[in-house]
Amino acid sequence: MSLASAPLREGCANCSTHYPIDLPDEIVDAARKRELVVFAGAGISTEKPGLFPETFYEEIEARLRDTPSDDSFPEVMQDFEDRFGRANLIRTLIERLDYVYTFQSLLNRTTAFHQEIATITQLDALFTTNWDDFFERFSGARPFVLDEDFAFFGMPGRRVMKLHGSVSNLSSIVATSEDYDRRASDLMESVMGGKLRDYLATKTIVFVGYSLSDSDFRNVYSTVIERMGRLRRRAYLVTPVDAAVAGEFGLEHLRTDGGHFAHILKSRLEDSGHHVPDDNLDRAEWLRSVVLGAHVASEELVAVPGAFGAFTQSYQDGLIAALGRVRLLRTRGEYSDPERVAAVVHNYAHLFVKAIGLRRYYDACYIEGYMIGTLSLLLDDDQVRRIPIVQVFGDPAYRSPRTNPHRVFEAPWWTADVGSSVGDYLREGDNLGQAPKEWLRATALSGSKRAQRSPGLAAEHRTVLASLSPGIVPQHSEFLDGIL
Repeated sequence: MSLASAPLREGCANCSTHYPIDLPDEIVDAARKRELVVFAGAGISTEKPGLFPETFYEEIEARLRDTPSDDSFPEVMQDFEDRFGRANLIRTLIERLDYVYTFQSLLNRTTAFHQEIATITQLDALFTTNWDDFFERFSGARPFVLDEDFAFFGMPGRRVMKLHGSVSNLSSIVATSEDYDRRASDLMESVMGGKLRDYLATKTIVFVGYSLSDSDFRNVYSTVIERMGRLRRRAYLVTPVDAAVAGEFGLEHLRTDGGHFAHILKSRLEDSGHHVPDDNLDRAEWLRSVVLGAHVASEELVAVPGAFGAFTQSYQDGLIAALGRVRLLRTRGEYSDPERVAAVVHNYAHLFVKAIGLRRYYDACYIEGYMIGTLSLLLDDDQVRRIPIVQVFGDPAYRSPRTNPHRVFEAPWWTADVGSSVGDYLREGDNLGQAPKEWLRATALSGSKRAQRSPGLAAEHRTVLASLSPGIVPQHSEFLDGIL
């Protein structure tokens, strides 16, 4: 059981399509190697069944005629543009997308897939025929819309290639028959088309949110994929509806919805040690709220003789900074990679020992908090409860600057003394959630006994206090100019 409950997922109206599937090992292996590429269609966005009373196609056609036709999507869009103009077509589209943001439950259902893949750090390349900017907003993806954008393709981070344009660049939107014809020609010669063929030839492809009969799928397939022949890798189709003809297109059908597919993939990566559980990211937000409460209550320690309150403030600043960064970068998936998390801890361990060697103890306290806050993503719930809530100088480096920074995974150096941990702090609080200030005071005084035996620590603490104006509490910035 996680320390922090996962946030409530409102509006799970489509859970009935979460069909169990046996995910092929090839997909999991491709994901581990960052060789899995998702092609996302309208079925994982605003055109997901059950979201709106009618699809965008049906809405546009209803404005054109009383009796539904058998015309294709591009043909209906072309008829609308010919009658009412391009601006009215784009305005109708924008109004539909904007409406999603006016209801939280609708937004959650519309972006369920985007939010699910956000923490799969291995999915760093996406293609979509959708116009919306949900991948950018909810999956931390950098959009590539025009050929000129590909000059920056080497920039780090997740990328989404917008095959049919984007609402962030209205002139790029591909909707009508004329647009489709022009785009088909472009894909055979453009940089976007070249990048598309490169991925199709070298990566494992998963189509999500497409019907084999819809115009978007056939446009991409017939224009590029079919012509790849034997050069393209195996491809999969993820959809909860029947797709008996998938084999005719050379696709293996995985019968479930896109969000559930992503959830299963994430679980498989987690089981193999290639993914930080999403529960741990939720827990980081919970831990941040706990430390924030203790941080405010600990301000009084600055004026308590012998409590080394300025160091506690710096230590908690580091914790809060690290945990806040986890929240801010969650959608990019950066903190979902165990190796990356371990590397951050390792780098800060070196900075910590360096700060001690330079006798910059105020910086060292901040670095230690940042290091522990980041490390918390790799700890279990019991270990998180044993993290110190105030600075108790438990790390041996405070007494021996020659301490090996590589020890961070060899021993629980970050574990609090009995009676000074996050768990102790929570037990000491009252039923109203008020911080136990007297307990914090006693704990800080007890933990600072080690610091009092170090002339360097005591001297720097006096220097920090002397630099403060009356009534001001120290706050460590996010920069380490004196260490780096």
